[in-house]
Amino acid sequence: MRGVNWVGDTILTYPAVEGLKALFPKSHLAVLVPNHLNDLWRTFPLVDEVIPFGMKRGKASFREDLGLALSLRKRGFHLSVIFPRSFRSAFQIYLAGIPVRIGYQDEVRSLFLTHGIPRTREILQAHRVHYYQKLLDPLGKVGAFPSPRIFVGEEERRWARERLEGLGLSEGRLLLGMNPGASYGLAKCWYPERFGELGRRLVRKWNAAILLFGKEEERPMADEILRHLGERGINLMGKTSLLQLPALLERCQLLVTNDTGTMHVAAAVGTRVIALFGSTDPVTTGPWGEGHVIVRKDVSCSPCLKRICPTEHRCMDLITVDEVEEIVDRQLRNTKA
Repeated sequence: MRGVNWVGDTILTYPAVEGLKALFPKSHLAVLVPNHLNDLWRTFPLVDEVIPFGMKRGKASFREDLGLALSLRKRGFHLSVIFPRSFRSAFQIYLAGIPVRIGYQDEVRSLFLTHGIPRTREILQAHRVHYYQKLLDPLGKVGAFPSPRIFVGEEERRWARERLEGLGLSEGRLLLGMNPGASYGLAKCWYPERFGELGRRLVRKWNAAILLFGKEEERPMADEILRHLGERGINLMGKTSLLQLPALLERCQLLVTNDTGTMHVAAAVGTRVIALFGSTDPVTTGPWGEGHVIVRKDVSCSPCLKRICPTEHRCMDLITVDEVEEIVDRQLRNTKA
């Protein structure tokens, strides 16, 4: 199968992959994925093999795909489910000569599919877990699909414990996570100063430590937040691997986050999420599972799915620190009860 290109979407494909293995329990299930997602698939127990490739562009990408196709042809794969809807993903599998190629239809890429699934209005409005499950329809009926799960290894758990101890955060300390950035663009982001003020209040009220998650390039956001938090804020942006991140999130009581891959990682390890949505739609990409809270304002232009807000960013501006603080307080009180 051809895996998707993003962390969050990868996690949302897990139930469909489990369904695929249930349909063909004796099969050798290999996943073709970009290099940066290799570790995330390596820990998934139902995948027998991970085949990583680079994400080169232009002529280099074509040469890469030709070499990859020759390698896959020699392997004699019989069937592929293509989870991304990009031209390149379908073309890769077509070049590999895999006889059965299932994916979502699009104008040109449909030429490379043997079983094209229409992207109907109904499926586009469904959660991405169901969107990916729909690709299994040509293969037969699957029973109940499990929720997305990340299987955290003992090595990563030990690393997380030692990392927190090294930061002076002993076992039993209340840890709250925050993810103030988002890959798709600033339109998805609540304001760093509001994350900072929220964290300051939670530190004072709950004696919590705040762990900041995100990418290295988002560290200016962390600097703004840390002005409010002082030594009670721990900047982990760009300091965790793809397997270390879930091990740390597993130790957090809650994660307050924008619509990000980190949000789905937290949900997949059983950490409750308070997700702030603006430009994107929680119906299709919200955290999966019970106990999560969506914070969203019903403004006429949301969801716009734009990277940068062209107007006043009202969808995020209307979400107040008081409102999010009250939700966090309620979640923490329920946990203690």
